[in-house]
Amino acid sequence: MKTLLTIGLSCASIGAFAQLSEAIKLTDREQFEKATSAFKSILAATPNNGEAWFYLGENYFANDRADSAAWAYRKGIEVNPSFPLNYAGLGKTQRDQGKDAEAQAEFDKATETALSKANKHSKPHIAATYREEAEGLLAGDHPAYDAALALLQKAIELNPKDPEAYIVKGDALFDRNPRDGSAPLENYKKAMEVEPQNAKPVARKAFMYYRALNFPQAIEEYTNAIAIDPGYAPAYRGRAEAYFKTRNFDKATADMQKYLDLNVGNTSARVRNAQFLFLVGKYPESLQEIQSLEQAGVQNMVLKRLKAFDLAEEGKFTEADIAMKAYFAEQPADKVLGVDYEYAGKIDQGLSKEQMKTPPAPGTAPVPYDSLAGEMYLKGARLDPNKEYLFLEAAKAFTEAGANTKAVDAMRQKVKGTKPEVNDWYYLGSMANRAKQYQTADSAWAMYISKQPNIYQGYLYRARAQAGMDTADVKSWTARPYYEQVILKMKPEEQAAHKADLEEAYNYMGLYYLYNKAAMDRAKAKCWFLKASELNAGTSITKQVNEVFLKMKELKDLPAATCGPEDLGK
Repeated sequence: MKTLLTIGLSCASIGAFAQLSEAIKLTDREQFEKATSAFKSILAATPNNGEAWFYLGENYFANDRADSAAWAYRKGIEVNPSFPLNYAGLGKTQRDQGKDAEAQAEFDKATETALSKANKHSKPHIAATYREEAEGLLAGDHPAYDAALALLQKAIELNPKDPEAYIVKGDALFDRNPRDGSAPLENYKKAMEVEPQNAKPVARKAFMYYRALNFPQAIEEYTNAIAIDPGYAPAYRGRAEAYFKTRNFDKATADMQKYLDLNVGNTSARVRNAQFLFLVGKYPESLQEIQSLEQAGVQNMVLKRLKAFDLAEEGKFTEADIAMKAYFAEQPADKVLGVDYEYAGKIDQGLSKEQMKTPPAPGTAPVPYDSLAGEMYLKGARLDPNKEYLFLEAAKAFTEAGANTKAVDAMRQKVKGTKPEVNDWYYLGSMANRAKQYQTADSAWAMYISKQPNIYQGYLYRARAQAGMDTADVKSWTARPYYEQVILKMKPEEQAAHKADLEEAYNYMGLYYLYNKAAMDRAKAKCWFLKASELNAGTSITKQVNEVFLKMKELKDLPAATCGPEDLGK
């Protein structure tokens, strides 16, 4: 948030200036309810104070109350249309909703109002307008980094003593390219030079390290921020999350408690605490906090979401399902997150397991929970690019449901993602084999083998895919080279644990020499069948080899030829 010193704007008296400055500090410290009361007190005395309406809107926006923020900005425009920042604030709420054209119209109005000679705005005031427009351009799902940075440069040129402009610029640079921390750091340091007693740029620097997964450095910088301002609550929350990432749960919990102590009576702080308790795996405590807030009449979509998550983690899937459905019924579709669908999928899978323990009454069809879980996982994966792993979870759920075609389709989407893993090809091949989509399976196993050429399983499953493509009328025997590779690649120490796989390869080689007219060699066929028999794997193949093939009149009294690895791969 902004400090009044960065703007140097209109307050009628020193007392009003101090009141507004203190209210802004409350927002900075995430004491949103207290800040709201303070702003409303100021506005009761000066209802036409456009600046106070703007900062009330900023307070609401920082507390994830975008609708209330838009109302405050509009009210500020209504009472003081010559104050430009409310146009910028309103534009920010519209970009947050994906209304980019409407937002730009508001930004243009902000610039027009700031530059109007009739309004006689100072350079710092105009700079603040550019800065707020830039912050608005960074809102929403598709930040306009270049345009925002151009406005920030204008703001800094007009008012190089504004620390907030450097902070916003640092945030924009890091969001645009998280791999380059040097440019954001330069701007955070500049903000610290301009206002050494401001803990915010230090905390932003810490957050940059946190996002870069450098948690020890993040902890150090959060500690520096606390040293500058021991009352700066966000630094304790940030450090708590960094400690959590380093598995130092005691220090994380202590910092979160300090955050709560600094925000006594602050509903938003308690909401954050419920989230933190969930993160550290204290699901009963998180639920208790949520229930306490509910009893106090707090209506908050984060809590409704979190309640379902906590119940799911506690294994209370029926209650979790009720909570999740209530959340989906109330949350606008454009506000649903990928993680919401992820947990909905987990809940459905939990209900599936419970249903297996207690089957439905006779005549009652079971609920297809596994299929429902698969659909939920697909929604989550498609909504959030960072959750491509949910395509795999969807495929597994569809497999449990026996929906093999859907499982294959889900895995196809997984391997088309940004970072397909080696085992993704394994899963796709397995599921395609199961769905009898042998062409797809063969391609998947070919990719898997290219990445894992020394593991016999890839060759085994590709052999099965090739065998699946053979027709009963015309056998091409294209599976042979892959079964040969199974024999060649299986390590001696693996053979005892994987007799059935080796037996399958031996059996296929026997069939190849027994029935392939182009390569028929019954003595060699008998050799391979004998090798299969000697394994004594105890499978249906073992029985067929012993009771059928080795007793065939063509083979029974025929001396076996020699056969072995030296004959393969040629």
